Amino acid sequence: MRRILVLALALLIAGGAALYARKWVESRQVAPAATAAPAPVRQKAVLVAAVDLPAGSFVQPGHLRWQTWPDVDLPASYFVKGVRGEDEVVGAVVRYALAAGQPFTDGGLVKPGERGFLAAVLAPGMRAVSVPVDEASANAGLIFPGDRVDLVLAQTLTAESGERGRARRAAETVLEDVRVLAMGRRLKGAEGEEGSIQARTVTLEVTPADAERVALVTELGKLSLSLRSLARGDERPAAGSPRVTWDQAVSRALGGGSAEKVLVLRGSQRSVTATSGGESAR
Repeated sequence: MRRILVLALALLIAGGAALYARKWVESRQVAPAATAAPAPVRQKAVLVAAVDLPAGSFVQPGHLRWQTWPDVDLPASYFVKGVRGEDEVVGAVVRYALAAGQPFTDGGLVKPGERGFLAAVLAPGMRAVSVPVDEASANAGLIFPGDRVDLVLAQTLTAESGERGRARRAAETVLEDVRVLAMGRRLKGAEGEEGSIQARTVTLEVTPADAERVALVTELGKLSLSLRSLARGDERPAAGSPRVTWDQAVSRALGGGSAEKVLVLRGSQRSVTATSGGESAR
């Protein structure tokens, strides 16, 4: 009996000790810290295209916007706000098409004065040719890169080629609606510019076939630029062969009202028709 009492007492003491130890351990445990708020994500701003830009487009201020970007390491070719500015991009030409939201990079741009700038401006399949002009033939220097013009040739025909053995003069439009790429060494008119560009050459964007025509007409006579309107919706290209304006059509003195004779053949019949000033007399 005594042994049972001793055993029960030992169990009671052991249980009390275990309970005490548990309470002591719980009291010593540190309360869990409150869940910390997530740290804010750091961001930066990167310069991207605000609109779709085809290859060869001049970058204008309206084509740019700053886009928030994760604060990660970016190549130095990106334009990061606070590090590089918009002025480094405006006036450059995009080498390849950029979709809206796509970042600008140094490798995707060609800046004025850099090698390959003019080639980047050209539309695919087009060529750049330069022709000589003066202040009068270039509209007093008021034509700027980006304008569209007609190329007019005025030439003098030799006495052998002219009628009645005298020299004749004629003018014709040899190219229509071509884009001006450069005036002299200027490839871009400044924003809001009002002054004139005095240049001795103009560079035009033409097709390969028209480039060959320009190479010939520069040797034939004097070239002039005819500026086209920005409102081009109602214009229609001339039908048929190019129109030629002869000197006697613009000067009565050259026509002189003198009669000329033209031999007309109708089958086996022949007749002579008198003309005056280059037009058939009726």
